[in-house]
Amino acid sequence: MIEYERITGENISALKPFFEAYACGICDNTIGAVYQWRDIYVSYFAIVHGMLCIRAGYGAYGECYTVPLGGGDVHAAFDAVEADAKRRGIPLRYCVVPSCALPALKKHYGDRMRIESIRDWADYLYDAESFRTFSGKAYHGQKNHVNRFYRENPDAGTLLVSTAEDERDCLAFLDRFRAKHPEFSPLEENEWNGAKDLLLHRDALGQTAIALKAGGGIVALAIGEQKDDMLFEHVEKAMPDVPGAYPAMAQAFVKSFPAALTLNREDDGGDEGLRYSKLSYKPKELREKYLVTIQDAMV
Repeated sequence: MIEYERITGENISALKPFFEAYACGICDNTIGAVYQWRDIYVSYFAIVHGMLCIRAGYGAYGECYTVPLGGGDVHAAFDAVEADAKRRGIPLRYCVVPSCALPALKKHYGDRMRIESIRDWADYLYDAESFRTFSGKAYHGQKNHVNRFYRENPDAGTLLVSTAEDERDCLAFLDRFRAKHPEFSPLEENEWNGAKDLLLHRDALGQTAIALKAGGGIVALAIGEQKDDMLFEHVEKAMPDVPGAYPAMAQAFVKSFPAALTLNREDDGGDEGLRYSKLSYKPKELREKYLVTIQDAMV
């Protein structure tokens, strides 16, 4: 029987090696995203046969498992997960499955698999250099907004968040950001709390926080991590009443990682406004993720 524990600030660092060794290029397999969203998805973990297994709630899909990560015995881990689902009396579903994990699932479960691509889970991938320059017709709008931001804020600059004072300033910014959005839904409230938590634990989780300053204060903040040549942006917040702050923050964040070739701005969760915004930045790829349901796996 698998004994799961809630993912917390106290145990998340022990899971870092499992995430660092996995390179399928999806946000759900990064320590930053898993930590930020752990309360929203009510995430649990267990180390089973040398593999990291996570169980979480995925909205309409109910309790799901993610594909085990690590260098242990993946097939023994699959068997243990199936037994756990049977014990709980729930369907065996693997959520946010990247395409690179499908062969291992196919090898283990064969024709018992039912695979469904979930558009709301797809990660938006961009050419990192395009964000650094915003050059060309495709980025004409973003470049104009960035130019306006720096024209109206000649004192603007980028800050690597590294001191206790920087951290306090960023937390104060996030509070001001929250005050500008009194209509927050419960999901948005949880996401905002997760952003603050990620900021506070950035060093332990290997995260980099970049702030954009103007007029003597912070007007935007981004937090993320780089794995191989892919940069994951977990948090991006900007004051809505500062024109151009969002694209200026997006550009400044990518410029802070000169070795990154691809920018992963994560999924849109089915939010129409967020989808419109992410598509406007001209992704080079929508990286699909799948719901894999295993037939005949219920009690």
